[in-house]
Amino acid sequence: MHQSLFAVLLVLLFAVTAPAAALDSKGIYQLNQDRVVQVRVLNRETGKKSSIGSGFIVGDGRQLATNYHVISQIVLEPELFYISYISNDGTEGELTLEALDVAHDLALLGAEQALGDAIQMSPLPPRGAPIFAMGNPLDLGLSIAVGTNGGILNQTDDSRILFSGSLNPGMSGGPTFNEFGEAIGINVATARNDISFIVPSRFLTELIERSTTESYADNVDLKAEVARQVIAYENRYIEQLLAGDWQGLNLRQFQLPGVISPTVRCWDNSAKLNAVARYKRYQIRCANQNHVYLDSDNHFVGRLSYEYYWLESDELNPIQFYNLYESLNKDQIETKPGREIASNFNCETWFIEVSMQEMKSNLCRREYLDYPGMSDVLFTAALTGHADRGFFVTLIMTGVDFDSTLPLIQKFLEETEWTP
Repeated sequence: MHQSLFAVLLVLLFAVTAPAAALDSKGIYQLNQDRVVQVRVLNRETGKKSSIGSGFIVGDGRQLATNYHVISQIVLEPELFYISYISNDGTEGELTLEALDVAHDLALLGAEQALGDAIQMSPLPPRGAPIFAMGNPLDLGLSIAVGTNGGILNQTDDSRILFSGSLNPGMSGGPTFNEFGEAIGINVATARNDISFIVPSRFLTELIERSTTESYADNVDLKAEVARQVIAYENRYIEQLLAGDWQGLNLRQFQLPGVISPTVRCWDNSAKLNAVARYKRYQIRCANQNHVYLDSDNHFVGRLSYEYYWLESDELNPIQFYNLYESLNKDQIETKPGREIASNFNCETWFIEVSMQEMKSNLCRREYLDYPGMSDVLFTAALTGHADRGFFVTLIMTGVDFDSTLPLIQKFLEETEWTP
């Protein structure tokens, strides 16, 4: 009797702990074809598609996950557009926006009725493991792309997975599965040539949890909500920068901030010298990669970049050198937000002392008219008082709270040292 009971317990234990069988792409497709849909933004007047993406059933079974950028038109113009879905069997229905995570390009949508069984989430498998992305590429129908997990990219604040597979337009917002058919992420972008990016599923899990206590009323100002989320994300990012230890770099007679975060990469952009060059120009540019999608004009914020220029010449006279120096000193951000949603720059100029050297500085700000509290910030500082050498730094931040950038600018200046 005891032996029989023991045998039964062993069988039950094995049934509970035995791993699920791995699936190939065909098996994963068949398992999930009824749980992955096309998400569409439709014009209220014409009923025709303005944009499409993909989504998949999550949460309580009446919710769909997708990318924020797939449905962002309803944030800008909710009176003109609405969201719907169409499933693999042709079932259609209207959707409402339930929650947003703009920083990680996620949206949670809701239907009035149950849509089916929710797809289960799972952590990321080991690097090199096979993963499978499903979606609706180019409005051609449901498809699956096979690739491998390249791991979390730390240069994007751990919010992107490298996928060695092809994501095409229309697949954004679809799920990426492990070999057991569990969602390890959400399709988000591609760099072509079988280099694509996935949002880890943990951010979606957190968004689903938040949706149980947060909801958007019909009259909510979605632009203000987008601005609130972007500013909160950027404030956390700046706080991390300020708390970190910055690597230094040398550029001629200056010791300067170099890589100030794992999200930043620095490159040498110095001009090539030739035999007849009358001056030398050295240039280093550093920039981050964790940009945040803002609106359907394909505008991104969250940019942090800083450039250093050093000029020197033994052949140019002081007037010639000054004219060259002035022509290279930037006073504008190269890109401008779409839809004329930002004001003109408002700048202040003053002279400061940095490491016992006088510098002429400019602090410029333009505000996002549709997104309260968000600004682009441009800071420049140029070395003065030298007839044959010059240096200037350009620091740019986009989609930030202006006041939060001031301590960062101050730390940049404190970390800048003149070395005679």
